[in-house]
Amino acid sequence: MKKVVLFAGLAALGNIPAVAQSPIAFNARGLVVVSDADMSASAFVDGKLLRDNTSKDQLSTIKFPVERGSKGLGSALVSNSALGFSKTLAVPAAGGLAYVIENRVRPEDGVTEYKDPAAEFPVGEKLFVIDINNLSAPKAKFGFPVGKKPTSIDVNKNELILSTNDTGKELVFIESGPDGKPARFLNLPAAIDSANRIIDVSWHPSGDFIAFTLDNSNEVGLYKVIREAGKLKNVEMLGKPVKVGTEPSFGRFTPDGKHYLVLDSKGAQGKAAGEGEIFLVDFSMDGSAEHKVAGQAPVGLNTGSFAVSPDGTLLVTANAGKSGSPWTEAGAGTGATLALFKVAPTGALTKVADYPFQGIYPRSVVFDKDGSNVAVSVFEYHQYGSGNGGVEFWSVAKGDSPSLKKQEASIAVGKGAHTLRVIP
Repeated sequence: MKKVVLFAGLAALGNIPAVAQSPIAFNARGLVVVSDADMSASAFVDGKLLRDNTSKDQLSTIKFPVERGSKGLGSALVSNSALGFSKTLAVPAAGGLAYVIENRVRPEDGVTEYKDPAAEFPVGEKLFVIDINNLSAPKAKFGFPVGKKPTSIDVNKNELILSTNDTGKELVFIESGPDGKPARFLNLPAAIDSANRIIDVSWHPSGDFIAFTLDNSNEVGLYKVIREAGKLKNVEMLGKPVKVGTEPSFGRFTPDGKHYLVLDSKGAQGKAAGEGEIFLVDFSMDGSAEHKVAGQAPVGLNTGSFAVSPDGTLLVTANAGKSGSPWTEAGAGTGATLALFKVAPTGALTKVADYPFQGIYPRSVVFDKDGSNVAVSVFEYHQYGSGNGGVEFWSVAKGDSPSLKKQEASIAVGKGAHTLRVIP
């Protein structure tokens, strides 16, 4: 009798379905990442492209939860460049479409080296629209000119703001239709000195302001958005831009819109000699006072960009260190880290810890929709052969003593992965 009962019990247990655990935890519908196949990471340092002429620039999509194999992963050929400032890709929160600016174009196949890639790479001028409704099969739809060497793009619902190097077209506003075609296209007056150029733009969460970074004068400023019948009509400079460090670029508002954070890398991409900083800028939104730098904090070596958690309490930076050094140099391929910070209600940053990992030239980092996990792009790995880029993942412990823990699995994408965006 006992044997029968035991057998029946085991049989019953056998009928209980196993609960499948995803190897990657990331609370979002999807991720979008763009990869630049036209250069190796070390080209930022020595100008040697070391590219495979059979590899092409691409956009990759990742659907969550992930499964083993390629199901839920897709890619489309889309021209893009890592020589931008980590805002070459924009994806609205609703998903559906992705927008990629063509900062530079592919060199001729015979070109193997540039003395200064940032100055010599062929210049692009287009914005590409990609259908990502099916994350397993993204489709490049079309592209159109927006201005010489577009440097940055950001999205607010269906409103795009772009910066370019075209005189008189430094600011481009596009109201995107449901199909991605421009329902409205405006060149807006940038009101900047001709010696300057805008290299980064950020929408305020309200959609009523746009922050920008100026390259040559190393300043950050603010535009007020002028609307008529709910439609953007114009922008006007609000106050005077404020100086921030020596090489400012990537910026983001905190989720509550009260503070602006901007990265100062302290050097050209991949060539910084010392730790970068993040500057805290408090804008005077009503114009009653001057904009001011309210604080700053060291972040890491060759930092590419940062992300702020949805609740505004944590910040993570992606630091390349010297991982992008030519492989003939000692320590090449090592030194990449994530740095975790607590963010006070005042916007002040307090560093928690650095988290080293294997991967070359991480450039972009994002939180998932509830801030429980982090993803970071990896340009390439210290591996010989055809190679690939990747997306690595960390779990976030919240509370008074936050921390990051690396997840075991990663996702392979096209070599040269450099910008990530999340679809919540």
